[in-house]
Amino acid sequence: MKKLTYLIVISLLIGFSFPQNANAQQHILTQKEIRKIEKKKRKMIRLKRSLKSRAFYANLLKRHYFVFQADRLYGPGGLSYSVSPDINFFAVFKNKVVLQFGFQGIIGWNGVGGLTAEGFLDTYHFNPGKSLKKALTIHGTIRPRGGGGSPYFNMTINDDGYATLDVLMIGGGRISMGGRLVSPQNASVFKGQTIF
Repeated sequence: MKKLTYLIVISLLIGFSFPQNANAQQHILTQKEIRKIEKKKRKMIRLKRSLKSRAFYANLLKRHYFVFQADRLYGPGGLSYSVSPDINFFAVFKNKVVLQFGFQGIIGWNGVGGLTAEGFLDTYHFNPGKSLKKALTIHGTIRPRGGGGSPYFNMTINDDGYATLDVLMIGGGRISMGGRLVSPQNASVFKGQTIF
């Protein structure tokens, strides 16, 4: 009888231990699933932010109403120079354009160590990108206020607002800048004296 009672007790202990082990394994799987779900949730939050940001910048570009403030100037051979965004900018207000670049500490033609040009959009094309993985782009030509040839510009804008601008001048010169695209209300720029 003692032997039978002993076997029953052992059987019960073994029976109780298996479900606990199964629960422990199930708990580990649940932790993995929770991490997976949290990762998916963070990814969705980033995607929503990116889509909202992309829509904001696309709206500025469609309306021809933005300011590109440059903090980098790219020279020949891939060299880059830090520049002040308050005096290095490309602004578009409907059909009016202001392009300015300058270096602090240097007195230039425009009073801010560089060049300020005003004009009008001659052509303007906005490309929203074929997919969300493609950057927003604009390109077109500028008709200078004083007349003359029309410089060509091309800008690529990422979803976070960082952009690169290339301006090809009539004589073959090129200005390349990197910076941020902002709405005119959020821009902080100082316009120098216009040359043409």
